[in-house]
Amino acid sequence: MEISIWDHSRYVKDRSNPYPEMAAMLRRFAGAGISRTDIYLPEVGNLDAYCAAAADAGMTVEARLHPQHAMERPPMRVLTEAQRRRMKQEQGIVLEAPCPCHPEFERQLAAAAERILAQYGNRLMGLQLDFIRGPNARCLLDYPCGCEACRAARQRYYGFEMPPEAVLREPWYLYKETARLSAHVRSTVIAVAAVTHRFGRKLSMAARSNYANCHGGLGPAVLEGQDWAEWATDGLLDEIIPMNYHTIHEYFVDNLKSHLRLMAGTPVKFTSGVARESSMGLLPPSEFRRRFEAMAELGVQGAFIFNKTNIYPDEYLSVIKEYAAK
Repeated sequence: MEISIWDHSRYVKDRSNPYPEMAAMLRRFAGAGISRTDIYLPEVGNLDAYCAAAADAGMTVEARLHPQHAMERPPMRVLTEAQRRRMKQEQGIVLEAPCPCHPEFERQLAAAAERILAQYGNRLMGLQLDFIRGPNARCLLDYPCGCEACRAARQRYYGFEMPPEAVLREPWYLYKETARLSAHVRSTVIAVAAVTHRFGRKLSMAARSNYANCHGGLGPAVLEGQDWAEWATDGLLDEIIPMNYHTIHEYFVDNLKSHLRLMAGTPVKFTSGVARESSMGLLPPSEFRRRFEAMAELGVQGAFIFNKTNIYPDEYLSVIKEYAAK
């Protein structure tokens, strides 16, 4: 099984001289059979040092693009103060995120991919798209964006810039708003893919585990403009990794079966995401092993591991090493 990790280099204490700690940790990962690392650009600090450490450990590197952090001036969703107060009261958060329907979203994300590959392309196997969607589905529907692009589109299609409360659940409105979002996100994926392929690099994405009707988790992806099953059918990316971080084993297996069904027969590589520890919780070593047993039984060829601390005790690395050898 090909095993990769999502990394943030959170284990680095000396940020002024990160190479020794990066090299030591990446050699440890490589010794456990991990062949690829995907580094989160906002936290790596020194990508030159990281690429050098990975090369010395014999690992390949992807760089992860998060739109809000990759763009120079991200076009943020525009909310009124009343929307913000209501979101805080009803959801417990005020979700800030770029608007994928703004033309600057696509332009700036493609430009960010261009900048990274122009500087680091010979040291990266490719880029990975993260958060390539609208924000949380409920926040999209209940608190519509008021940026100039969204207002102009609604004025054209419906004759109003901001929806009255009475139409927020009308089927025609929900369909067109979701279709509009999906079209813009898809166009952005195509634009970034054109950049990576021009540089001869791969493009992967970290996908919502809940595509449409999967167990638990956030999403569903299709309501957030992330129709990754359709993108796989159309071959828009090189690899898709659903982030299947469930701490309930039955949910993990059910989602994995759904992912395999959705990806079957497509030209895109499927790799299953799995977590040691995420916002959903921490898996003990025995449960971590069960995830790999399930993936092996279902014929999964690759696993991508998330761990929010980036620290892997020996009990977990021994599981990884065992399955990397199979």
